[in-house]
Amino acid sequence: MSIILRKARFGDRHEILEIEKKATPGLLYLPFVFDLFLNDAEGEFIVAEAEGHLVACGKFTILPDGSAWLETLRVIPDKKGQGIGKEFYQRFLEIARAKKIRTLRMYTGIHNQASKGLAEKFGFAIAGTYRGFKYSCQPGMLQPAPAAFQPVNEPDLAKKLFMDYLDPWQGFLVINRTFYALTPVLAAYLASQGQLYHDPITQSTIMLGARFMPQQTLHIGILGGDLSACLSFALQTGMHSGVESLSCYIPGSATEMQAEFFRYGFQTEASDLIVMEANLI
Repeated sequence: MSIILRKARFGDRHEILEIEKKATPGLLYLPFVFDLFLNDAEGEFIVAEAEGHLVACGKFTILPDGSAWLETLRVIPDKKGQGIGKEFYQRFLEIARAKKIRTLRMYTGIHNQASKGLAEKFGFAIAGTYRGFKYSCQPGMLQPAPAAFQPVNEPDLAKKLFMDYLDPWQGFLVINRTFYALTPVLAAYLASQGQLYHDPITQSTIMLGARFMPQQTLHIGILGGDLSACLSFALQTGMHSGVESLSCYIPGSATEMQAEFFRYGFQTEASDLIVMEANLI
């Protein structure tokens, strides 16, 4: 079978959405991000063509710190096991080298041995394991929240606050299942987006926002200090903004934090996620 990889085009929309429906029927978001992916001038939205039809898609994204994020790799079921995933990884590495990007990351479910094994063949290793928590917002369920939380607008303050959470969060925060390395560059970026908040009274910090689909889910990237104050603020923000749910991924070993999420009515996601990383020489 001859496989041709090329950049996605607007006219591919219908076929790409069909690929996602067949490959990951329980995780559908391409209808909401298709234009975003297609118009990404720095990254590359890629499709695989075989026998005149599109059979797979994948996205190479450059994050604010200059690392690469490999996402949305979808192969229709009857074409799996035929080397298409390997073709995508080879293409991803080619792009990274051409753009002089040294660090690449991706995620998969902790039990997805096929995805994990494919990444390992290209030099990826597990960099962390994270457990997801989700809260379904219900009208009228407003939580009391401290009024002292304010956006952090100064990059230097953002960097200082941010780096306090490097160890407790084991190096990453997660937004829309995108794993961002906790770096000063990311701190400044999130502050510029108005997504980092601090309460000087309780010395608490929380990151709230979304990479895409903000009308559906408000993501908690990090939180620390007074966990109860942080979660109350997150719930109130979510309720006022009208989102359907709140989401947070935390290190699997953070038992104290997990207990606080349960206390506030969050439920765990079906499977933990692993983030995998490769560093090019």
